[in-house]
Amino acid sequence: MGTDDPVVGRAGAVGLAVALPVLLVVSWLVQLGVLLQASFGADDTRPGPAGGLAGLLVGTLLAVGVPVVVIVVYVLKRRRQPRTSLAAVISAIVVLVVAVPLNTLGIAGQVGTVAEDARVRAQPATAAERHFAHREGGAEAALNRIGDRTVELLGSRRSEGFRSDGSPKGGAYSEPCLLDNRHEGLEWEYWFIAAELQDASGADLLPEGAATVPGGATDLAAVRAAWQAEGIGAERSAVGSEEQYEPRADWLASSSYARPGPTVVLRTICLER
Repeated sequence: MGTDDPVVGRAGAVGLAVALPVLLVVSWLVQLGVLLQASFGADDTRPGPAGGLAGLLVGTLLAVGVPVVVIVVYVLKRRRQPRTSLAAVISAIVVLVVAVPLNTLGIAGQVGTVAEDARVRAQPATAAERHFAHREGGAEAALNRIGDRTVELLGSRRSEGFRSDGSPKGGAYSEPCLLDNRHEGLEWEYWFIAAELQDASGADLLPEGAATVPGGATDLAAVRAAWQAEGIGAERSAVGSEEQYEPRADWLASSSYARPGPTVVLRTICLER
């Protein structure tokens, strides 16, 4: 074959040479989308570390796998036809020079994240998270009992409170959360805020301008004693002139508090289901 023989498959090779860098950008967009979803997506759609690794591998398949296939195919073509265009091979090599180091670093980092996630998930729940594991009624019953007693000592009852739509004020409710070991748990909340409730007739439970419901207590000494009987400490809050105390227990969140009104908000940490 003479040196003047035309190059074989030039059009197809040039097309691949142009497509491969575009595919590299597409792979980055795929990986970026997975990382953004993992960082900022809704909890129910957010991929875990293994899902993030899968997304990076898909991007790597596009950025590295396809160029490798192109090189192999064109090397075989060159053996059969030495005049086959090398444009696609050169483009594939350039893409690999860029893609291999970046994807190696990204995947190595994500593999470490997956391993750390597996280590954390293998840990048992903490003692605080298992506080109600073998207690009758669990966190819901305990929170309702303690909350109702606190409200009563401050001069009201949960049964006397109604929402603005006329529905009775319910007891503690739960929301899903993640334990320290990243397993699913529940956090519970009990609240009774007289200023936001009405009585059975539709009148405000807390009269306008009043600090407490009629006959309501302004001293939380009895509340602190009731908490102590439940194994719960009390710490005075720095909220100006109001007497407000925060219950202290390893299973209670630091955002829990009670003050005259009554205003009672009790929240648990994330607890084992």
